[in-house]
Formats: sequence, C-alpha cells, structure tokens
Amino acid sequence: MQLPENYILIRKEVKHARLRVSEDGKVRIIAPPSFSEDDISSLLSKKAKWIAKNVKYFESMSKIELQRNQLLLFGNRYNYFYDTSFSQKVIINAEHKTITSKRDLTDPQVQEKWYRNESKKYLTKRIEQLSTKLNFPYNKLYIRDERNKWGNCSAEKNISLNWKLIKAPEYVIDYIIIHELLHTVVMNHTNKFWTLLKSYYPDYKESIKWLEKYSNSL
Repeated sequence: MQLPENYILIRKEVKHARLRVSEDGKVRIIAPPSFSEDDISSLLSKKAKWIAKNVKYFESMSKIELQRNQLLLFGNRYNYFYDTSFSQKVIINAEHKTITSKRDLTDPQVQEKWYRNESKKYLTKRIEQLSTKLNFPYNKLYIRDERNKWGNCSAEKNISLNWKLIKAPEYVIDYIIIHELLHTVVMNHTNKFWTLLKSYYPDYKESIKWLEKYSNSL
C-alpha cells in the first residue's frame, strides 16, 4: 500500500499494532508481521483525528534556534569557543554564557557524549539534594535516552531521568525530579498526586508549559 510521505511502517514482533507521532512530524505505524494492508488502512482511518491532532500539536511547538557554535544548556544559549590551550577541559562560564574547550563540541558525537556526562553529574547531585530536602527517598537513579519520557519511577522506587534534561531550565529539571520523587509515594496521577505536587512545587505548571513549548528543542 502507498503511505503518505511522512508515514513510516515498522514491522515488529508486537502483540498489538500502535501508532506514534514524533516531533519531526513523522507518523510511525508499529505493526506485527500478520497485520495486513487492510488492517493498516482501517487503523489509520480509525485514528485519523488522533493523528491530525498530534501532528498539529508538534507543528505548533516553538523551536530554540541555535547557530553552529552554540549549545543549549539549562535553557540558555551558550557560545562555544575552541581553544587548544584548554587540553580536554571544558570550561563553562555561566555569567557570560560561554563554553570553551579543546574538544570539538560542534561534532554531534562528541557533543552528545559531553552532554551525557554533564547530565549525569548534575542530575545525580540535584536528585540527592531534593530527595533529602523533601524527604522522599528513592532506590537507584538511571540516566537514560528516552524518546517520549522525561522521567519514570518504578514500583521499586528506581528513578530514570532523560539525559536531555540538561538542556532545560533548572526549574524545569526540578519539576521533573520532584514529579518522579512523588511517585515513590503515589504511583499514579490521581488528584492526591497533583495536590501533593502543588504543595511541594507550586509553580509546576510553568515547567509543563515550557516543556510543551520547547521540548522539541532538547
């Protein structure tokens, strides 16, 4: 069958077919090998409004534009300067919003490795601070690369955080961390959960608004 240009069919050993719309506007159809073309057509017809709604949602999101020599860190644009005298050190100047290093941080692979290291250091320290301050102990912390999740808390009180959070403002990072720490007490999103969240982080809605607007830039 002929699918629209932005549709991608993925055959996978899954029990049920599902759809995924991503920030790049692509609609992915994940279906088992036994799923016929008629089945796919029926699924797309049934979910047409849902697909259109999600595509429109991502199209409405704002983009933080970066020049080639810029990096996004804590919600701010930092100008990157290559300097051979810095060896392998990376110097971050928060006041002047500059990053200086001998590492070529314009290289995507080098940049991602650096981001991941910075994220692990910052998120590990920050979750310890907030866990102690709010008295919400957790078990283990994992820094992961998630496509559609910023954080997760398991029944065993293991917390996962997305490494890309290092690009978001600190108040947004705090919101995600506190959100997951609260799940160590209330696992679902009931009224009790949101009431608790508001009591511990009154301005949480501002963080949600930022993520809704700029998450495709992370």
